[in-house]
Amino acid sequence: MEVRVEFPEGVRCVVALSYDLEMCAGYSPVSVNHGRIMAPVQDYALRLCQTAEDFGVQLHFFHVGNGLEEEDVGYLQEILRRGHVVDSHTYSHIRLATPDFHKLDAELALTNRLLQQRLDCKSTVLRGPGGEPDGLHGLEDNQRAILKNGFRWVTCHMDVTMGQDGLDYDAAAPSRLTAYAYPTGLIELPIQGWMDRGYFDSFRCVDQEAYDQWRAESGHKPVSQGWKCPWTDEDALDGWIEYNLAALDFAYENRLLWVPTWHPYSHYLHDPENRALPALLERARSKPEKVHVGTVRDAVKMLRAG
Repeated sequence: MEVRVEFPEGVRCVVALSYDLEMCAGYSPVSVNHGRIMAPVQDYALRLCQTAEDFGVQLHFFHVGNGLEEEDVGYLQEILRRGHVVDSHTYSHIRLATPDFHKLDAELALTNRLLQQRLDCKSTVLRGPGGEPDGLHGLEDNQRAILKNGFRWVTCHMDVTMGQDGLDYDAAAPSRLTAYAYPTGLIELPIQGWMDRGYFDSFRCVDQEAYDQWRAESGHKPVSQGWKCPWTDEDALDGWIEYNLAALDFAYENRLLWVPTWHPYSHYLHDPENRALPALLERARSKPEKVHVGTVRDAVKMLRAG
């Protein structure tokens, strides 16, 4: 079903930026992804919040629910207190396209309870872990499990064509995989363009052996001040910033909604000085017509199905 986007009056384009707040499996020595966030990544997330606040912007975090069973969730309470948003990223980072839709149902219900109990918040948008190349097409039981748990909107369908045809093609990602509705009525707001994990750790990886060795010896451990990533090329961060600015320019010129997805842990490793977010926000602020940079919750309010 067609879903169109209606911007508020005076807005030329919208950027719905969100962060998946997790300890990525790709950095884990045992390939386990979880929401028990180590202190330096907690601090980095709060640093991102401060940058956003300096530009008058709210950030959106999708959190893996098992981290809500930690004794101290003060940093998440601080994120909410400062006006930012936390939503569900499932309990164990289970894929939304899992064949075990009963487990998916149980995980969504559990994470909803934990969010209410620990943070006094209700999740309204669901982020699908990992990204799904085919979305949830043909998975009506999964869609119904998501709807049953109070989610009208999901963001999981991922653009798998990135990196195949140069920067101009990549920057045009906001024009591909636009919002649509599944037959059940669940509305998909796809992940548009590069995710930082894929960009830094695959596309710009020049030394797989160094990546594998670091992951085995140091994954999910803090890095020292001045640490340099040994597996990406030396210009990877500059390329990441260039790509995101080009995608913003494309969305602006074509009056589009753009839905990028980043990870605090990836940026903690690859952008320790926090260059990418202020560069994006400064570019948005410099446009002659208004660019609304906000949350995925903001974006879904602009969607009109039918």
